[in-house]
Amino acid sequence: MNYSESMSKRQQRRKALNQRFRRMFLVALLMGLAMGFIFGRCSAVNSKAPDAPIESDQLTAVAPDVTLEPVETPLVEEPAEPEPVLLGSFRITAYCSCEKCCGEWGKNRPNGIVYGAAGVELKAGVSCASPLPLGTVVEVEGLGEYIVQDRPAQWVIDKYGENQIDIYFDNHEAASAFGLKQLNVYLKGEPEK
Repeated sequence: MNYSESMSKRQQRRKALNQRFRRMFLVALLMGLAMGFIFGRCSAVNSKAPDAPIESDQLTAVAPDVTLEPVETPLVEEPAEPEPVLLGSFRITAYCSCEKCCGEWGKNRPNGIVYGAAGVELKAGVSCASPLPLGTVVEVEGLGEYIVQDRPAQWVIDKYGENQIDIYFDNHEAASAFGLKQLNVYLKGEPEK
């Protein structure tokens, strides 16, 4: 065997040893990292109670060590209800859904439901008819709040003017008993746009 052949065998052996060493070093490094990660997670989970057993779900979910302090929520003041604005003295009458009060409109009541010009069902004690914009909330002196959800007939507006409110009742007897009144009316709320 000559010198060059022996050198190449030595180099090959050294190369093989280097490769084996690198593999072993890499395996040891990866195992060390994995063990460090596992022990780090376990100690983080059990930092408060070192004697407590480790459960499987503790290894995957670490809850942060946070203490919540009570927070005072600032008081939000409700916006003050605006003062009612006097609209003036109005002619206050009453009506119901019958043909005497509503004319031809009293004949067409789908499923017996009474709808106003605003397209909503009229309710006694809530609804009224007026030339004011639909959705306007008014307070009739001594009677309470009403929402304009219907319109009076045009001939009534032509005859008696704009300052009128016709309050809706469930039956003709109650509407007739109400009669005619002249009362102050206050604007409580504008219709939503």
